[in-house]
Formats: sequence, C-alpha cells, structure tokens
Amino acid sequence: MTREEVGKFVSSRSWYQTIEFEEGIKAKGCLWCGDPAWGNMIKFLPKRLDGMRVLDLGCNAGLFCVRSAMMGAKEVVGVDYTEWRPKWDFEEQQVFVQKYFEQKNNTTFPIQYVSAKMEDFLEMEEVGQFDYVYGIASLYYTETPDRVVERISQITNKAIIRLRDANRIAQFTSMFKHHGFEEAEVLREKWWEKLDRQTDDFYMYLYVKE
Repeated sequence: MTREEVGKFVSSRSWYQTIEFEEGIKAKGCLWCGDPAWGNMIKFLPKRLDGMRVLDLGCNAGLFCVRSAMMGAKEVVGVDYTEWRPKWDFEEQQVFVQKYFEQKNNTTFPIQYVSAKMEDFLEMEEVGQFDYVYGIASLYYTETPDRVVERISQITNKAIIRLRDANRIAQFTSMFKHHGFEEAEVLREKWWEKLDRQTDDFYMYLYVKE
C-alpha cells in the first residue's frame, strides 16, 4: 500500500478506534479508544507475548490484536459482531489494519477474526485456553454478562477489562470475584485531565486467578 492509498482509505471511513498509522495519517475515532487505550493496557502486560494466545472480545478494527501480534503472541483471536454498528465496517477495517502493519513490519500476523456476538463465541466448542483475554469497554454490551464472565474464567487466568459507570463497575467486580478472579491492578484513566474536557470515568482492571 502506498501512503496515498493508506490516507485515502483512512479518511473515507468512519472509525471507532483511534489508530496512528504514520505521520499525518490517523484514524480519528473515539479519543480514548484504540491507541490511547492500548497505552494503558500495556501497563498490565509483559514486554513480550511470545508463545502466548490472546483473545480480544469486542475487537472492533482489530488494533489490539495487531499490537499483541507485534509483541510476539503466537495466536490472536478477535471477536466482534459486525451488525452491531453497521456504519463501522469492522471486517473491512480489520483486513486493512492488519495488512498495513504487516507490510510496515515486513511480516505476517497470526490473527483470526470471528464475526459473532461475544457471548455466542464463548459458547463455541474448542475455544481453547488463552493467556490473556481483553474486554475493553465491551463486556457490558453482552446479553448474559455473568455467563460471559464465567466462560472467561474457564478459558484464562488473566483478563484486562475496561469499565465505566459505578453500577457496572460494581456489577462486574462482583462477577469476576464470584468466578475466582482477584483484582491484581486497577488504573483510573482520568481522560478528562488528559483531554481537558468532560469524559466518561473509565477504569482498567487486571483480573487474575490461580
């Protein structure tokens, strides 16, 4: 892809995730989504993910999948329901974002994208075990959140979750604890300070279990 092709695609699409492609070319999504969120997620991750399997629930354009692959993950699965927000063509953006960063890094990434509701994917057979599961501002959109957390507890010992709203935070904190997780780390993101504007009060959690 040429710089002109990248710029044309990025500027002609509606984005949820903010993604820095190269100087002067940026997907202008939500100001605290995409790369800004990743900047906080990596505080909960090791420097490398070599040999690890990663699951991103609610992956959108797939940025966290790509970033995880760039850190050496041996397999990454991204799940999102493309009909949830039709104006954002997740599948098209997933292909583009992966292809762009593969070309930029002269490699291929072991990423599989699944078009499904998060709760439906988690009920599929042979999902397997994951070293990390991401749920970045996504789990509270599921129809059966307690069952979703239960299934997460069955497939991983480490989950990075972003939550907002006191009631939702209390709900999910209780569910993760009930299903055997402990809060290893909590980060209040304070986007209103960083952006100097009113924003939702997001918290990022690292849940772990033995």
